[in-house]
Amino acid sequence: MEPTNIVIAIEITPTKRLIELILSRLLLKIASPSATKSEDIPPQPLNKATVSGIDVIGTFLAVIAPSKLPIEVPTIIQNHDDNETPPSDPLEWSISQISQLPELNWTGPIYSLKEMMDFHGKYNYQDRRVLRKKFKNSRKDYRRAKKLLKYQTGHYYFEPLWLYIRHNEAINGSSPVFQRFLHFWGNHFAIQQKDAMYSYDVGPYHREIIAPAMLKNIEDLVYDVTISWAMIHNLDNSKSIGPNSPRAFKYSTRGKSANLNENHGRELLELHTVSPNAGYTQNDVIDMSKVMSGWMHRIPKMSSKIHKREENVPVHFIEAYHDSGPFNVLGKKYVESFGTKAAREMLRKVIKDLVKNPACIEFISKKLCNHFITQDPSDEIVNSVIIAWKKSKGDLKTIHSEVLKQAYKFSYLKKFQQPETWLLQFIKMSGLDYFPKDMTYDFETMIPRDKDRVRRICRNLGQLPFRPLQPNGWSDFEEDWLSPEFLFRRIGILNALKQKGKLIHLDKSYLDRIIELNFDNVSEIKTFLEKVNNNEESVALFSSKWMLKT
Repeated sequence: MEPTNIVIAIEITPTKRLIELILSRLLLKIASPSATKSEDIPPQPLNKATVSGIDVIGTFLAVIAPSKLPIEVPTIIQNHDDNETPPSDPLEWSISQISQLPELNWTGPIYSLKEMMDFHGKYNYQDRRVLRKKFKNSRKDYRRAKKLLKYQTGHYYFEPLWLYIRHNEAINGSSPVFQRFLHFWGNHFAIQQKDAMYSYDVGPYHREIIAPAMLKNIEDLVYDVTISWAMIHNLDNSKSIGPNSPRAFKYSTRGKSANLNENHGRELLELHTVSPNAGYTQNDVIDMSKVMSGWMHRIPKMSSKIHKREENVPVHFIEAYHDSGPFNVLGKKYVESFGTKAAREMLRKVIKDLVKNPACIEFISKKLCNHFITQDPSDEIVNSVIIAWKKSKGDLKTIHSEVLKQAYKFSYLKKFQQPETWLLQFIKMSGLDYFPKDMTYDFETMIPRDKDRVRRICRNLGQLPFRPLQPNGWSDFEEDWLSPEFLFRRIGILNALKQKGKLIHLDKSYLDRIIELNFDNVSEIKTFLEKVNNNEESVALFSSKWMLKT
C-alpha cells in the first residue's frame, strides 16, 4: 500500500460542537519527545521520497471515546458504555476535578516510595558490595548473578507497572483532568534516565510528591520537589559541600578540598523556576547551590559499616554540609543566622522569592499554555494565566482553572499530538485489549511479555514517559516529533497489530461507528476510506491527519 493511501491532507473547519468539546483536545496533551534520541530507540533514516505522500497539515477532532463524552482524557475502556452522556457544563466539570486528590482507580499491585527505596537499595547494595566482589574474576558469572538480582528486585517489572497505572488513571480514573496536570508537572520536574530511577523511583515520585503538592501553592510544589529524594539524587545534591560549611573546614584541616555541586542549583533556576529570561549569572548559580548544600540522602558515617540501602535512604538536612552564607541570588541578599532551623529554612525563603519573580511567572504560564492549548500561545492567552497567578499569589488550583478556561475559549486552536497521546487515543477508539489481566510478579523470572507490552510500545514509538534524556523533560514542540521516522513508527505499530489479528474486529460497521461518534466531517472521512485498499481502512484511519493533529 502506498503512503498516499494511508494519509491525506484535509482541513477540518472548527464548529460550534468543537468549541463545546473543550477537553477533547486539551486532555490529549500528555508528553513530548526530546530532540535527542536514546540508544534504546535507534533512529531509522528514511528517504524523503518515501514519505512524500504524507502531509501532516490537518486537524483531528479528538473526542476519543467511542461514546459521546464531550470531555475526555486519552482513555482505554474495554467495555464501552453507549449510555454515557456529556456533562451539562464541560468547563465546570473539568474544573471540579482539580480541587482534591483523587483516589486511585487501579486495583492491581502498587508500591509506595518507601517500598521502592528498599527494592532499589537492595539492588544497589547487592550489585556493588556483593556480586562485584564475589565474581571479580568471572565476568560471565557476574552477569548471570546480576540478571537474577534484577529479577529479585523487580528491575524489569516496575517501569511497565508504573506506565499501566499512569494510563489507567488517565483513562478510567475519576479525575482525568487532574491526571493531565500531573503529567505536565511530572515532565516539568523531569527525572532523567539515570541509575534505573525510571524503574524504581519515578512512578512513586509523581504520585506521592508531585500530586499532593498540586493542591497547594506553586511555592509548595517547587519546594517539595526540590527536596525530594528523586530530585536530590537525580541532580547529585548529596555530593555538594558548601565551601563555608563545617565539613569544608574539617576537610581543609586534612588538606582535602570540599566540592560544591552546581547541578541542582542551576536546574532550579534554569528549568524549574525563573528560566534564563531572568538574566541570572554564574554567581547566582553558585550562591543558589550554596543555599541548597546540606540537603542530601547521605547517612552520616557513624561506623565503618556500609549502609545496606546505599543512597536509597530518606533525604535529610545535615547542617555540617550547609554553607553559612551570606548569599546573593538575583540581586537579593540573604543573610543567614546560624543554627539548624535558620539554615534549613533558607531554601524555602529563596524559593518563595523565585516563584514571585516575573520571569518565573511568565515562563511557567507560557509553558502551561503551550502544553495544554497551542504551540506558541498568544500574549492574550498567556497573560490571563499570569494575572490569575498574581491575584491568587501562586495558588495552583486557581492557575490550573485559568488554563482550563483559556483552553475552552481557544479550543479551536490545534496542536500536533505526541506518541503517547496518539497511542492512548487509538486504543480507546479501537477497543484494543490493552491492560494485562494480572500485573502481579513472582520476582524470580523475566517479566512476561504481555506485562511488558506497554514499555515496548512506548519505546518503539520513541517516547518512554519516565525516561527523558534531557533535564528539561520531553519537548513540547511539534518540530521535535514531526519527522518521517516518528510518523512511520506509528504506522508500524498499527501494521504489527493488524498482522497479529488484533484489529480484526475493526470492520466497516465498527469504523463507521467510531467515525460518527468522534469526527465532525463524517462523510469526508468515509469517502477517504472508500479509496483505501481493502482491509487497510483501520490503518489508514488511525494514521491519518485527523489522528495526528488536534
